[in-house]
Amino acid sequence: MRKPLAALILSAGLAAALTGCGAAAGAGDQGTGSAAQQLLPMPKVDTSDGLRIDGELIADKALYEAAKNDTVKLYSGTGKEAEDLTDARFLAETGIKVDLTRLATNKLAERALSEFGAGKLTAGLVRMTDIRLARQFTDKGVFVPYRTPSYATLTAEKAWTSDNFVTCYYFVNAMAYNSSAITQDPPTTWEDLADPRYKGKLGVDAITTGGTLNALAHFQISTYGPDFLAAQAKNQPKIYDSTATQVDALARGEITVASVSFNNALATELSGAPIKLVIPEAGVSASAGVLGLTPAGAKSPAAQVFMNWTMSKAGQKFAAAQGFAPSRTDIDQVKSGDYQLPKADSPQFHLFTEQDFAQYADKDEAVWKKAFNFMG
Repeated sequence: MRKPLAALILSAGLAAALTGCGAAAGAGDQGTGSAAQQLLPMPKVDTSDGLRIDGELIADKALYEAAKNDTVKLYSGTGKEAEDLTDARFLAETGIKVDLTRLATNKLAERALSEFGAGKLTAGLVRMTDIRLARQFTDKGVFVPYRTPSYATLTAEKAWTSDNFVTCYYFVNAMAYNSSAITQDPPTTWEDLADPRYKGKLGVDAITTGGTLNALAHFQISTYGPDFLAAQAKNQPKIYDSTATQVDALARGEITVASVSFNNALATELSGAPIKLVIPEAGVSASAGVLGLTPAGAKSPAAQVFMNWTMSKAGQKFAAAQGFAPSRTDIDQVKSGDYQLPKADSPQFHLFTEQDFAQYADKDEAVWKKAFNFMG
């Protein structure tokens, strides 16, 4: 039923729409294809003196020339479909390839820490979904200081969490429903998750799935009270241990309404599944995705260009087009499919900060498990 967007990118025959002073070398090898063009038109790439994208400096001439002969080695805990899409776009805009290793964040952290301890960590960059692990990586020296060309902007907007890693974008949780099963009076508010008409038809991700679910639980508890969780539990929801599994179940009609990872649900909708996303008036919950440069990355020009591009306007806009919320707020808003997520500085954007994790995560998890009678 589902054809991943990344596969569409790699199989489509359209060349990258690079314009102006010169296309990035090798950018046509995989192109962005029709799927990526629909997500976001290609920017203007100028390689006449380094790398500039839509006028913004990504890499000076020396760094870019060195990076063209290098490969990005990336460890990522972000969903593979999203990472494949990002890496293909990076190749199209810069001509630089990415060697991706994708694992769940906890397993990824174990591997990276083990390899680092043994002096065998070759990954230049690590992307993860838990800011607490990023602090651990910083303390152990796995993440090293690095400043992108956009450093001043990031610090002014408080998007830069540390000199040792960046908030590359935010993971967002919203709502979705199966549009084949619900054709009239669709859900529009978070309170609808507790509506008895969805008894046996509600899908919920377990709070143990990851940090994004800690953010969602805290938002719901702080906004509607702990009884709201118990009210959802009365609908006898199906509880999933994977956001992707839950969204696939929604697409198949095994459940008809759910609180969802926005990026995952958007990718499924754009692949043709009968899913409609809902951004309630009360807003969305969010948590930080982080990206850090390792000691190997400090020696890798390609890794540095990838970090610079990620925090550039071009990289941030493409993240928005995929259904992530950009950490930079100085860019024009970009739609995610037919939807417009609130910006990170909007009152509708409920960010679960690093301090919130420390103060509330364990308490919220206990409340959530009790409400759903969950023993995991």
